[in-house]
Amino acid sequence: MAKADLADRNLTTARELRAAAEETRKALQISCDLVERSRRQTRAMTQPEYVGAAETDYSDPSKLLVECLIQAYELAEADGEPQTRALLGRVLNHVGRRIAMGLDPRAAGVVMH
Repeated sequence: MAKADLADRNLTTARELRAAAEETRKALQISCDLVERSRRQTRAMTQPEYVGAAETDYSDPSKLLVECLIQAYELAEADGEPQTRALLGRVLNHVGRRIAMGLDPRAAGVVMH
């Protein structure tokens, strides 16, 4: 009877180990998926990945557009709605990058060594 109890315990332990290994595998897969999604989001925020990106016109936006966006951002900040403020912040970041692409370092006041 002792051998049967030992065999049952071993079988139970093996099943528990297999279940734990499967849970670990699932957790690792979820972690890998999250890391990959984060990388894609970061790339999307830093590099345009849409069709025709090479043909995009990066000319300077109009002064009126920039002033209106700044005013809209300030109004959103005063309003206290975080999603609108974040959206306008991203738009301002994009417009700022367009402006920066048109400036050489000296014109932007950046000291280069």
